[in-house]
Amino acid sequence: MFFDGACRGNPGPMGIGAVLLENGKKIKEISKRIGKGTNNIAEWSALIEGLKLAKAHGCRELEVRGDSQLIIRQITGRYMVKSQNLIPLYEEARKLCRNFEKISFKWVQREKNADTDALSNRALDVRSLR
Repeated sequence: MFFDGACRGNPGPMGIGAVLLENGKKIKEISKRIGKGTNNIAEWSALIEGLKLAKAHGCRELEVRGDSQLIIRQITGRYMVKSQNLIPLYEEARKLCRNFEKISFKWVQREKNADTDALSNRALDVRSLR
């Protein structure tokens, strides 16, 4: 599963994207505008929605990839989550992780996360056109 969050302004409107792959083939995706907030809130929200998507699909093992080093390092326990507004998102993500028999997290370069970046930005663009 790949995830990404986008924010126009910081804080500003937020969009999220997540892609669920099985054997390298895309099987589900999310592109959604989620209100106003910060880039970190958008990233955490994208991770949470991606985990929910994988759970709903019945995944038991999951490899999660994202281009936010901060989020990857926080969810794996390498860094602490200190911001009070992010702690509930971290806790929700950790709780969702317990739904999988095996879960791993990997940071990827932005270029390797282009699909979810496009989904998160598309969610913002669609709303802007209305």
